[in-house]
Amino acid sequence: MAFIRLRFFSEVLGRQTYVNVVMPQATTGEGRGWFAAKTYPPFPVLYLLHGMSDDQDSWLRNTSVERYAERRNMLVVMPTTDRGFYTDTPYGTNYFTYISEELPSVLRQYLPMSEKREDTYAAGLSMGGYGALKLALRNPARFSFAASLSGAVISEERMKSRRLEANFWHELDMIFGNPVKPEDDIYHLLETASPKPKLYVCCGTNDTLYEANDDLQRYAAKLGYDIAWNGDAGYGHTWDYWDMTIQTVLDMLPEQTKPR
Repeated sequence: MAFIRLRFFSEVLGRQTYVNVVMPQATTGEGRGWFAAKTYPPFPVLYLLHGMSDDQDSWLRNTSVERYAERRNMLVVMPTTDRGFYTDTPYGTNYFTYISEELPSVLRQYLPMSEKREDTYAAGLSMGGYGALKLALRNPARFSFAASLSGAVISEERMKSRRLEANFWHELDMIFGNPVKPEDDIYHLLETASPKPKLYVCCGTNDTLYEANDDLQRYAAKLGYDIAWNGDAGYGHTWDYWDMTIQTVLDMLPEQTKPR
């Protein structure tokens, strides 16, 4: 397995940023060899998004995702977007444009990434669960699968209800504006995405976000999505839960990503 940390200047964000990538590595049979790009076709890619207050290192530091992905025929891309909820904000920082347009374009310059819909997936936890759903639902011709682990569900109705932690409201209003734009409203995106990507949603029953995720999965199923749902008893908003559920996500990915 190869680990790559790429630092580059993002024209969209207007600053230097980092992205971590783990990818398969081929060998000559005589020890460690060259990158698999020399012997394999372009790889499927999973964009794995962090939660609020985390960064590109969080998945690697707090789970064994690199080990779980080690024998899989795929790239795992772990970017960072600060606390911006993967959103083009009213204050001018365009996190969604970065994650959906600029980042894939930059990575394709250096890495053997497939551009096929059936090879492109998104997953994330908490804020990143919302980001993964939005990434796939706003780009359904590019993403075939999205997984939200304990996702922070953002919609205009939920924002108006103020059913989130009170200390976040000022920050969330700055990120999303008021009202929330349709392109940032997960319920609106579920109604408009075509073709519909396959979805996986999970949340622990001890998590304050459980009700919002349960409501979300019910609505998606009503709209005809191929969606798997796990409401896991006894779990909260914790890394032990996400270390467990990211394994479920990897096991759900298509045959072309299965262990070699």
